[in-house]
Amino acid sequence: MRTSFRVILGALAFSATAAAHSAVLYDNGPLVTHPGGGAGGADASAVETTIGLGTFGFGHAVSTGFRVADDFSVPVGGWTIDDIVFFAYQTGSTTTSTITAVNFRIWDGVPGVGNVVFGDTATNRLLSSSWSNIYRVLDTDLTNIQRPVMSVTADAGVFLAAGTYWLDWQVGGSLASLAFAPPISILGQATTGNGLQFNPTPTPGTWGNVLDSRTGAHQGFPFQLIGPRSGTVPEPGTLALLGLGLAGLAASRRRKQ
Repeated sequence: MRTSFRVILGALAFSATAAAHSAVLYDNGPLVTHPGGGAGGADASAVETTIGLGTFGFGHAVSTGFRVADDFSVPVGGWTIDDIVFFAYQTGSTTTSTITAVNFRIWDGVPGVGNVVFGDTATNRLLSSSWSNIYRVLDTDLTNIQRPVMSVTADAGVFLAAGTYWLDWQVGGSLASLAFAPPISILGQATTGNGLQFNPTPTPGTWGNVLDSRTGAHQGFPFQLIGPRSGTVPEPGTLALLGLGLAGLAASRRRKQ
């Protein structure tokens, strides 16, 4: 009985810990424009041609040296960021992810102007990648399957104090087609953010605004910061469940001794 008690106790404790470490601290913007409107009932992220937009995504492939960037703010108390989730696609892939690499940097100011406080351009921090259940499409062809968007989870493990930061990244994949970053997409809205793209040529390269190819509207990039807020403990419901579970196990143990 002692062994099973410890096993169950460990499982309950693990559940409480996992609950405390699974929060989406920050979401930089929507990507889905038509929930369930894509092929086979998947979600669609549409390039809204009816308002003039024309860009599927922006290059940020490791093999090319291009990168993309966007900003975020951390509130008072700071955040411990466990993972970062990016979104990318390789034209012509199936829904089995072909993403093999991701690297990123966190800056305390605009990339190229501020200072890098975490990360580099060489370390592959890929933890996992899988289909996000989203296709990147035109609004005139919602069921197109050429661009399944992958969720790309990167390892972070960094604490950031309150302030405004910039995140820049690039993604690599196994297909000949390059990895592209789809922009934030909101129906009826052409301008979606203040994203940047790094062009490595000519050396040393330059950062410029990410603009839609047809409208010139400034675009942002979706990403998620994952992890517990500074000082986060399991939610009250999780703690209550753990307490009830321990009490029940203890009572059961007394009855069976």
